Amino acid sequence: MNEKTVIRTGGMSCAACSAKIEKAINKLNGIISVNANFSENTVYAEFDPDRVSRDDITETIRKAGYDVLEGDDEEIAEKERKANAVMRRDLFVAIIFTIPLMFLSMGPMFGLDIPLHDNAKVYAAIELILCIPVIYSGRRFYLRGIPSIVRGSPTMDSLIALGTLASLTYSLYSMYLIFTGDDSALDSLFFDSAAMIIALISVGKYLESRSKLRTADAVRGLMDLAPDKAEIEKDGKTVEIEAKDVKIGDIAVIRPGQSISVDGIVIEGSGHVNESMLTGESIPAVKEEGSRVYSGTVNNDGSLRVKVDKEFNDTMISQIVRMVRDAQGTKAPIARIADRVSAVFVPVVILIAAISALLWFISGKGLEFSLIILVSVLVISCPCSLGLATPMAITVGTGRAAEYGILFRNASVLERAGNIDHVIFDKTGTLTEGDPEVNRVDTPMDVSEFLSYVASAESRSEHPLGKAITKYAESKGADVRVCSDFKNIVGKGIRCSVEGKDVAVGSVPMISEIVTEVPKDDTAGMTRICAAIGGSYSGSIYIADPIRSTSAEAVGMLKSMGIGMTMVTGDSSAAASRIASEVGITDVESGVLPEGKITEVKKRQAAGKDVAMVGDGINDSPALIQSDIGMAVSSGTDIAVSSADVILMNDDVRSVPYALTIGKATLRNIKQNLFFAFCYNAVCIPIAAGVLYLFGIPEFTQMPMLAALAMSCSSISVVTNSLRLRRMDPEKLLRNS
Repeated sequence: MNEKTVIRTGGMSCAACSAKIEKAINKLNGIISVNANFSENTVYAEFDPDRVSRDDITETIRKAGYDVLEGDDEEIAEKERKANAVMRRDLFVAIIFTIPLMFLSMGPMFGLDIPLHDNAKVYAAIELILCIPVIYSGRRFYLRGIPSIVRGSPTMDSLIALGTLASLTYSLYSMYLIFTGDDSALDSLFFDSAAMIIALISVGKYLESRSKLRTADAVRGLMDLAPDKAEIEKDGKTVEIEAKDVKIGDIAVIRPGQSISVDGIVIEGSGHVNESMLTGESIPAVKEEGSRVYSGTVNNDGSLRVKVDKEFNDTMISQIVRMVRDAQGTKAPIARIADRVSAVFVPVVILIAAISALLWFISGKGLEFSLIILVSVLVISCPCSLGLATPMAITVGTGRAAEYGILFRNASVLERAGNIDHVIFDKTGTLTEGDPEVNRVDTPMDVSEFLSYVASAESRSEHPLGKAITKYAESKGADVRVCSDFKNIVGKGIRCSVEGKDVAVGSVPMISEIVTEVPKDDTAGMTRICAAIGGSYSGSIYIADPIRSTSAEAVGMLKSMGIGMTMVTGDSSAAASRIASEVGITDVESGVLPEGKITEVKKRQAAGKDVAMVGDGINDSPALIQSDIGMAVSSGTDIAVSSADVILMNDDVRSVPYALTIGKATLRNIKQNLFFAFCYNAVCIPIAAGVLYLFGIPEFTQMPMLAALAMSCSSISVVTNSLRLRRMDPEKLLRNS
């Protein structure tokens, strides 16, 4: 069986870096798939453990020139925070020394009287002294960029290293001329350009790093919701142990006000549990014997004894974190555009820079102008924004969706969600509660007496409808008596004796065999249960599966989005029509078997629709798999949840339009990012290559630091645009659509 692994890395600075890592790992025998996520500094790999190991993959990453961060989440997080702190310190150094350097070099251009400007040797020496700390603060560009060139796989760091080294080399040559007596070479010093490039790019890289760190911390913060400790009963005593050491079968004690540290079933006690972190519902859920509780939720009141049925790494909160990370670690199909461009981008840029500089030199513009062209093209062409465009939006989008209790299994699903134009709903347990309730009672007898006889008979039944009747009778205060001679007539009903009277409860055909006449049914769309007491027809109970309170609103939201809908159910036509009418769906397919649900999905796909299937039962699983996106409510069956692409952690049907809205918003954000990144390079590279000079506007090409500023702004713009998704409110977006 294939294995999956996530490896945290250090040193990825652009899309070319991630492409290089992927290329190196893919050369290993036994790699199934690999994705180096530039926005998260992580490598996700699936491999055959019989042919390649995780150690082989980590060693390949190191050989490619990148660090591998080992340790648990908190250790890695601490390393990343320290690395971010180093970047902040280096940025501070770069700015502190660049400001006076710019003042010295550019002051005379603005008519400022700069001390020692007439002493060329001292002036040049001061510029060099101020430049050295800045170059040191940007050492990572050289430590990573130069080896990448040597290995034949240049990256963004290589562009920065080449550009600044060219400026430094020419400046050092100019210093040599100054010290040999040529004071005119003072105007050919470019220490300020090298320093400004490092400083401006460092600003962009620091902000980018901080954004990555915050996003990663947000995901890690999900795990922090669950307590580290758990109180477990052992040998008649309650002891506190590490939550990760809790075993299946242990009995956990949850006190009022405590955060729950385990997943399990309540075996004693009752209380209200705040599950908003999982479901988004603000109203606490009632928990009693037999109820399920989840790690990370909060027990508001009441003491609970819980039998653990999930180990630490399999708790709901752990699964959520794993799914969010898996989604963030995959690539959306649209990302392949950037991948294909990034794979050849840096070498092409180096070639463009060299050719542009050479052509200007041949045209007679001189070495200084040609060098400016070379540096400007190298610096302005950084592919950071291109590499960030997709993964940054995916990372933020999946994180935002998780806050609404919507879990996308991978990035491809998130992108496909943005293209859905038809939704097929299962009825029971999706649009309805899936828990039948008594809707009406018709009887010529005293209602309480009638319910007492019927509930006494049904108290021995395991059928959901029987349980609904018993629950209703008890809520009305009916006396549930002891029944004897209980007989279950499969598919029809039950018969027994209650206080010497024969009681039969069941379908109309069954009761018709006992009594001479059963009144006709005048209520469509409900399940009718009849009763005969003492051989005479005694009344009917009408049962319906109540519609979820948010179903009609969710349908309205989808209509406002222009999305078509179909309700598909195995229930009767009357029941299906009643539910569809109340929620606002006009396209209804009733009496549909599981294989028929697949047919309904295929029929709409054949009509050119991108179809999402929403269900919760075993019978929905084939259709969930067949659809373009399968959505399952988490309270559904395990097989339905495992078959789905999107897990809806709450029973709020509005999660469906929310999920599609988040998908559309994320896809739109990715397209905006890619458009900006491509346009930026398409416009700026020709400018840096000197096109404006041909039209008599040479100023821009004579200032490489402006190229550095433009490059930093491009990355910051993509990051900022992606971070807008963190404030995305799907309900507000729907209102404005």
